[in-house]
Amino acid sequence: MIQRIQTVYLFIAAIAMLVLLFMPFGNVYTEKFGLTFDAFALRDISPDPQTAISTIYIAILLIVSAALSIIAIFMYKNRLRQINMVSVNMLLFLFTIALILFIYPDVVFVRSGLMSKADIYEYNLWILLPLCITALCLFLANKAIKKDEKLVRAADRLR
Repeated sequence: MIQRIQTVYLFIAAIAMLVLLFMPFGNVYTEKFGLTFDAFALRDISPDPQTAISTIYIAILLIVSAALSIIAIFMYKNRLRQINMVSVNMLLFLFTIALILFIYPDVVFVRSGLMSKADIYEYNLWILLPLCITALCLFLANKAIKKDEKLVRAADRLR
């Protein structure tokens, strides 16, 4: 289990998702106030922050995706199920990326009236590092699991 490279990839992906959980995604600046956007809420930047909008769904998706990575590590005996779980995890993570980068800033914040199209939204560019690491590790883990499955099938044909 631990000697397989996909275990390392899945573990790194889970850690990167948990790091992403506690990073601010960006800031929204309006004429009246500044807000910071993270996985749990859109909060005021003042010393006494107040929550403007709850974004707990992003936090839930990140936690579920990290949990799927950890669970997939322990499914090493059933490689086909492990491949399916990592594939579902990749789709879930891509949906989470869409929420973080596009849906919440461009749709939810505008519809709630907190910002208009002309307001400034600044992405935190450091979130790209865990996003890319997670996506790459999930892809490489899926590729390594498929390679293992191919080797096992080839060995079974020789028997």
